Amino acid sequence: LAQVTLRLTCQKTLSDIEFPYYHTFSMFVWLEIATLLLWVVAVSAVWDVAEVPEMAFLQRHLEIETPLMRRLKASPMFWLHIPKCGTSFANTVMHMPNMCPGLGENLSIDDEQFGKCFEITMQKNCLRWCDQSLIHCNWPIQSHQFLSDEKYEEYKGKFVALLRQPEQRLLSAYNDDYDLFRAEPFISPCENRTPERILSLDEFKSKWAHWATGQIVGHLPATLADVPVALQRLREGFAFVGLQEEWDLSVCLFHTKFGGPCRNLEFLDTRPSDRATGNTSEYDTSILDGWVDEIDGPVYTEAQRLFYDDLKRYGVSHETCQACYQEANVA
Repeated sequence: LAQVTLRLTCQKTLSDIEFPYYHTFSMFVWLEIATLLLWVVAVSAVWDVAEVPEMAFLQRHLEIETPLMRRLKASPMFWLHIPKCGTSFANTVMHMPNMCPGLGENLSIDDEQFGKCFEITMQKNCLRWCDQSLIHCNWPIQSHQFLSDEKYEEYKGKFVALLRQPEQRLLSAYNDDYDLFRAEPFISPCENRTPERILSLDEFKSKWAHWATGQIVGHLPATLADVPVALQRLREGFAFVGLQEEWDLSVCLFHTKFGGPCRNLEFLDTRPSDRATGNTSEYDTSILDGWVDEIDGPVYTEAQRLFYDDLKRYGVSHETCQACYQEANVA
């Protein structure tokens, strides 16, 4: 039994993990396998294994996942950053254990530490500071990447993203005086230039609506025909889907799924809508005169379903997250 279990466990576990980068975590991987092997041997003392088909027994054995196993399956992790959906989530992804050894353990990725161009600064240094077997670095620099068919297939199952209620995302961009989305052409915080023209709200909707769907399917403008593809990619290609509106639970769920300590800096808003107070609040959508984003809407609804299903699957709630909040000193 031990020989059969060890042989099949090694083959099946490493096949399921699909993780060729074991040089970083090899010791932890083998500890996982050894733990699972001991579990099988212990259970075999109780069950009549001869009556259980070998693969059915092994399937039961392998259904026991750990955060480390889930993390290895999702490596190298690819953070799909959608505009106005949580730049601050970089602190959660990049501060995972061993993810970016060159980044200070408690150093927040924000404009106070790295200047107003901190996203570009981090992307420039990602190749030098971070372990490429654990995280995908956006190089050449592109903060908001689009998932071409080739890129999607290459990283399928490894994407993580936060989504936001579409009309709120749009108005957040429209009211942003830091990243000047209203300017035509767009002006980033790194640029010191005067806007050539300011878009009207209708023009702004034409340019910046449907952006989440566009990034997920790999092109703009996105159309209703792209929605089924975006929904399928969310279900099959993303290891984690969080919600900007459920920030604390999203951070807690991420750690529940993939491990790692909860840090105070993960709960900081590095791009608040109100820089005077440091807060991000909801916008009055009446300015849109009833307009809704009919393309991003269904995609956000699916993201909500995936998120709340994961909360149930992993037993995550504000009550069960108290240990995480206390560890981060935000309880």
